[in-house]
Amino acid sequence: MRIHDTLTRKTVELVPREPGKISMYVCGVTPYASAHIGHARTAVAYDLLKRYLQHAGYVVTHVSNYTDIDDKIIRRAQEQGVTPLELSARYIGEYLEDMAALNVLSPDITPRVSESIQDIIELIGRITTNGYAYVSSDGVYFSVRKFDRYGCLSGRSVDEMRSGARVEVNEAKEDPLDFALWKFAKPGEISWDSPWGRGRPGWHIECSAMSLRHLGAGFDIHGGGEDLIFPHHENEIAQSEAALNGQQFVRYWVHSGMVNMGAEKMSKSLGNVMTVRELLEQYPGQVVRLYLLQTSYNKPLKFSISGFGQSFTNYERMAEFEVFLQGLAERPRGSVKAEFESTCSSFLGEFDASLADNLNTSRALAAVYEFMTRVRRTASERSLGGSEASRVLEVFRSTLWVLGLDQTSDYMKHKSSLLAGKRHALVAVAAEVEAAVDDSSSASDLLDAITMKRQIVREAGQYDIADQIRERLRGVGIALEDGIDGVRYRIHG
Repeated sequence: MRIHDTLTRKTVELVPREPGKISMYVCGVTPYASAHIGHARTAVAYDLLKRYLQHAGYVVTHVSNYTDIDDKIIRRAQEQGVTPLELSARYIGEYLEDMAALNVLSPDITPRVSESIQDIIELIGRITTNGYAYVSSDGVYFSVRKFDRYGCLSGRSVDEMRSGARVEVNEAKEDPLDFALWKFAKPGEISWDSPWGRGRPGWHIECSAMSLRHLGAGFDIHGGGEDLIFPHHENEIAQSEAALNGQQFVRYWVHSGMVNMGAEKMSKSLGNVMTVRELLEQYPGQVVRLYLLQTSYNKPLKFSISGFGQSFTNYERMAEFEVFLQGLAERPRGSVKAEFESTCSSFLGEFDASLADNLNTSRALAAVYEFMTRVRRTASERSLGGSEASRVLEVFRSTLWVLGLDQTSDYMKHKSSLLAGKRHALVAVAAEVEAAVDDSSSASDLLDAITMKRQIVREAGQYDIADQIRERLRGVGIALEDGIDGVRYRIHG
């Protein structure tokens, strides 16, 4: 596999520390508010990387942390009258629910800052002993200028950072770029004992301590959002290698691109945030995931709610294709013919090659869509069933798993269940629009008749009536989506 390494600024071959094994640390969330679409993009990107590596035969150890103690958490907890750990625990629970809806696999290890204090203190002690840190009036600071390679990840010199940096004025620091390893406690703040005084960790030291604790020096992949390159990951390299006496901290640095809301980067500080929960109220988690996968993970994603319509259509095509294959597989048929084995092998080769090329998801998805079209065309030209259809189904499902889009059966069952629950409302709508139905019509038949009626009035140029039918369906929780392959519908519970 080839992956883009931020440190070397090149797409390079991924050579693991141990053959057949991949160790990966991904910076997790600071749980002081609901997760937004940027958090979702990061989680989905590294979930895809993990799935593909497992698909390729690697044993992956995936660590992702929770920063459950932080200035923002403390302030928000004070506002709400709860403890910082109570606040962070609540939002961690919410985050886990969101990630489950997006079919993100749980990391193997999920350390929390509050549970890693001793590891953090020991790492700060090593940095201080090696002469890279000093004790000041309000904490322990890392001396940036003592680390010769500072700036290697972001590509900027210390002097450039100094002249262009927006740093907090703090007379306790020897240099404005120095950063806190340990912050002495303020009255009423959560704190722990340390050799330097009671306090709590600075932001950057936590990830160094937790990644080294669980993966050891020289682990394979350190990931996170592009916004963490500087200062967070730059500082991680400096403090970690200062503690390790120059030993390599991480082999490859991988970063996912930012989500842009129009011309601006999405951020909580700007107030232009779309939360995962807000999106899940409108679209199934698998549709949200597919939307995020359509743009290469390390490129900026220009967020547009209108783009979810196409993702919805494409995911339904996948779900319907699986149902189609299941039906064909029930036909009696003998062994798989060479033609179909060749089709499957060719598709798998293109799919694997796409993801092996720095997770090129747009190319991988194009291969999936082409495979679906080719199989449907072949099935219409001659009988396809039995072992042949089963083989195609097996291949298709394997690629859906890698993409994390393998909940198609559950999606179709859930959709049918939601629709069945709206039968009574659909009877009333059908009567209003004078759709051709009878008393025994199922919810699906009712909806088909209503959409057919809408199509008839549209073709007759009666667009106002067609719009009224659309709005009437929206009123009972069914949103119609007009596309090049016909009308599809989304159901809200």
